[in-house]
Amino acid sequence: MAKIRDKKTVVSASELSQMGACERLVLFEAKYGKRKSQCQQEAIERGRREHDKYFKDGVRSQSDVQTSLTKPWCFCASLAWGPEAPETDLLRRFRDRILRRTGAGRGLIRIYYRTAPRLCRRVEGRRKLIRALRLGLKPALWIAKAALAIQDEKEKA
Repeated sequence: MAKIRDKKTVVSASELSQMGACERLVLFEAKYGKRKSQCQQEAIERGRREHDKYFKDGVRSQSDVQTSLTKPWCFCASLAWGPEAPETDLLRRFRDRILRRTGAGRGLIRIYYRTAPRLCRRVEGRRKLIRALRLGLKPALWIAKAALAIQDEKEKA
């Protein structure tokens, strides 16, 4: 009767390719266990930390998506067009569906949240500056509209 092990029975693609390249190493590791170098152990730990960070950012993003529908976090668009305007809604959807999916996008959102409230306080009540803000946000609207259209096409396919 075969001996049942408590260890995992899943074999990774890397392990399969290694089996084809070096059978002796596979036998050695099966008999004595796998030994990782210090560099490999550090890389594995670094990878685990990054995966945990990415997962936590994703969980945080998902909970923010629900609250973003009730809170006007698009400071500049809310000031320029109003919190219920279609332009503001477009930029919110761009933030939630496009930017939040990447680490760079989440970083951009964090920078925006740090700087936009201060900017909006200075612009608030100044009609000419609000018109300039609308003009400055036009390229962001075009980019958001195009990116969302591309994503919609990918989701349909």
